Amino acid sequence: MKLFQPKFHILMVCTENLCRSPVAEALLRQHLKARGLDGRYRVDSAGTRVSRPGSRADQRACKVAATAGLDLRRCRARRVAPADYAKNDLLLAMDRSHLQILMQQCPEQHRDKIRLLLDVLPDGELAEVPDPYYGSLDGFRRVHEVLDEATRLWAEQFVPTVGDV
Repeated sequence: MKLFQPKFHILMVCTENLCRSPVAEALLRQHLKARGLDGRYRVDSAGTRVSRPGSRADQRACKVAATAGLDLRRCRARRVAPADYAKNDLLLAMDRSHLQILMQQCPEQHRDKIRLLLDVLPDGELAEVPDPYYGSLDGFRRVHEVLDEATRLWAEQFVPTVGDV
């Protein structure tokens, strides 16, 4: 039995860290907890371009998340920091523009940690998480469904090690 096992750190990344990444963060936490893995993982979120650091998650995202039992009130917008590349074991981008920005900013030795969140979906399905910010509440609902499916699939890939169960 190990006395200390380091946590695996995962960072969800969107543009402003107001809509997609906070929801993805909360959903992945929920799915990890359902699998009994919440103690082994640390999930956070950030944005590539945060114009209002410290802002709360978008109210529409909060409303849709609340219907799934998620509370986004503690989420605060922050920009991806240089330390995030070394500190995190996996950085999941919502779309290709985020992926490109992360790859450009990331030191070469950490680039293999960066992936698209929807890479986990079967081929032929949606490739990018659409940005619901300028749309209706229905757009937020659709994005929530996409994020729920993708984060569930990611959580299923994380397996407990012997002694964790």
